[in-house]
Amino acid sequence: MMDEEIIEDQAKLKQGLIKVLQCVATISSAASVVNPIFGVAGSLIRVVLHHVDDEDIRTLKREFGSVNKGLDMLSQQNRNTLVQIKKETIDRQYCNVEENLKNQYRKFMAMVEAQPAHRERKKEDFEESYANDNGDQNLHTLYDGVVGKPKLFSRPVLEVYLRHSQGDRQVMEQLCTRLTYLFCIGLIALMGYAAVIGDDEESLCEEWTEKMQHVQDKMQEALSRCS
Repeated sequence: MMDEEIIEDQAKLKQGLIKVLQCVATISSAASVVNPIFGVAGSLIRVVLHHVDDEDIRTLKREFGSVNKGLDMLSQQNRNTLVQIKKETIDRQYCNVEENLKNQYRKFMAMVEAQPAHRERKKEDFEESYANDNGDQNLHTLYDGVVGKPKLFSRPVLEVYLRHSQGDRQVMEQLCTRLTYLFCIGLIALMGYAAVIGDDEESLCEEWTEKMQHVQDKMQEALSRCS
């Protein structure tokens, strides 16, 4: 039975590979990242943990690795704007959320890229680290900050950037792309964790498909107010 499931996961990876490549290459919208990620992240973990390796899987590993590089590049591009805004606004919790999401993703990639002899230990490291870094609460906090739930943030992130950039479209587009990358790495790690602990991936997919549509709507609304 397990062999059949792994073969099915391999087939899912091959079918979903092109979509993931396109998703990572463009990050064109927040809503567009969800299905490709949910389609392959859990399958990738199960296949890797069963020591299956082929060119498609190696390509997928490289592409997931490139997500983090893209985020780092974006961070450098709008570093000055971020520093200026962080001085005055978005409380420290936002910074902690970003660091936690990055760390969860790094641990996820360490598990994916581990040599077979070290894979079980890296899986345990990822599982422990994910829980220690507040689990999926980081994604929920980021979501609340973007869609404008005021209980966790002093002001909604998009509103803060709109005011400080004076409605500069380029700044806002960079912010939206950066936030989408953060959701992207957070969702990959979440699906990896769900696969490791045997959680219900389907219900997670439904929940976050709806949530990311809300995120996309909020981003579009903010961009429509730019000059």
